[in-house]
Amino acid sequence: MKLKLLAYIIFITSIIACIAIIFWKQEYRYMTPTPRPDNLKEVSRGDQVNLPFSGDKKNTFIHFYNFHCPCSRFNIKEFQSMVRRYSGKVNFIAVLQTEGQDADEVQRFRRKYDMGIEVISDSKGEIAKALGVYSTPQAVILKNDTIFYKGNYNRARFCLSRNTRFAELALEALINNESAPVFPPVAEIAYGCELPSNSTKKTDFLNFF
Repeated sequence: MKLKLLAYIIFITSIIACIAIIFWKQEYRYMTPTPRPDNLKEVSRGDQVNLPFSGDKKNTFIHFYNFHCPCSRFNIKEFQSMVRRYSGKVNFIAVLQTEGQDADEVQRFRRKYDMGIEVISDSKGEIAKALGVYSTPQAVILKNDTIFYKGNYNRARFCLSRNTRFAELALEALINNESAPVFPPVAEIAYGCELPSNSTKKTDFLNFF
């Protein structure tokens, strides 16, 4: 009886340890910078870009989203809050690059989040490449056709400090006709999930939301 109990305890402990290791590895991936593609086009603040939706000379906030990325799913509430707060002052666009049927993903995004903004499919990664984006979630703010800000929403995916909400602080500066803020390098070092166009690996096997 004691041997059976001991074997059962060892079995359960092993299961728990394996689950803990899997979760730790999963979280560690998103605590380290996203691997940079070898063919990355360097695009920095002040660079001019030519995009199909940038020719109207409106200030534009571009949000890169991927359903299969847990970081994107966690970040969406912050993005929704920004859309509600600044709608009408800037043009918001969500760019989806994900695996699966493009049209289905666009409709799924609209139904799930219902923000009333333009949603664009970028299955081949052309918009992302033009802006030098290789990770989700990422934000790009255009002042006319010029990069005003490009980088992370905050210091890390679970960092909710007001002082490190880089994308929102940059957006507020744009709306107030101020110069683009100068942030520490961590604002521009991409964290999150590789875009599907840059990786053949699955970005996530867990569905938290």
